[in-house]
Amino acid sequence: MNDKNKQKLKNIKTLSEEEVKHIAKLANLSLSNEEVKKFQGQLSETLNFIQVLDELNTEKAEPTNHASGLSNIFRQDEIKPSISQAEALANAPSLSDGFFKVKAILERNDDEI
Repeated sequence: MNDKNKQKLKNIKTLSEEEVKHIAKLANLSLSNEEVKKFQGQLSETLNFIQVLDELNTEKAEPTNHASGLSNIFRQDEIKPSISQAEALANAPSLSDGFFKVKAILERNDDEI
């Protein structure tokens, strides 16, 4: 960070303890007084850094929603011939009404139905 930006950070206000407590409440966090003071400095520094970034001149920057510039890199879906149901089931050890039959892996409790 250059000296100009460091100077800007010194001129920007610090979050109050009440603001930090409010942010903690919104995040459903309970903070000790020590943590409030600790986060007061950390959150203030983060917000101040964002404010410095907010002042950057971005007029010549192209708006993007991602950095790569790629769009729809996936292939098109194509319908292709597949094997028949009979071919798929040909080597199955056990069948039931045209489907693979397997041992149950979940217990059934009729009371819950």
